[in-house]
Amino acid sequence: MEFIEENKLNENDLFDKFKNPEEIKEKLHALQQQLSPILDDFKKYFIFYNKNPEYPEYQQMFENIKNNLNNINSQLFTLSNEVEINTEEINKKLFALNVLIKEEKEKNKELKQKLKIVDEKNNASTELISDYKKMYDYGYLRNWGLILSTIISIILIKNIYNKK
Repeated sequence: MEFIEENKLNENDLFDKFKNPEEIKEKLHALQQQLSPILDDFKKYFIFYNKNPEYPEYQQMFENIKNNLNNINSQLFTLSNEVEINTEEINKKLFALNVLIKEEKEKNKELKQKLKIVDEKNNASTELISDYKKMYDYGYLRNWGLILSTIISIILIKNIYNKK
């Protein structure tokens, strides 16, 4: 009983390092709102600058808007990295929890043997099949989550570069 209490992980240990998903969504939404007016200005000053390259005012405004686009791109890249880092950290913690669960199952098995509770072959195989299905489902969902987040990141980055 003491071992279980010593190794008990609480919810704060699992999620204390991660940013709130709402904060990330808000940042992404703010970047989306900034992008549209900047792209409109970019189009306008791109035309002005290319038609009248002798005016330094147009050149300066064009450079400012390019800097703004680069700034948004870097913020989006940073946000994408934060999401990846959070995903990796969650995966590490989940794998650590999986190891703890396996250890506890082994201890449970040893305790059952000490109490001379006979495990029937059918029960053991059913439990193994159930555990394997759960592990497969977790891996399947995790892989799809990673694929979807990668696709969304790629689409967002392509949209930003295509609008340049």
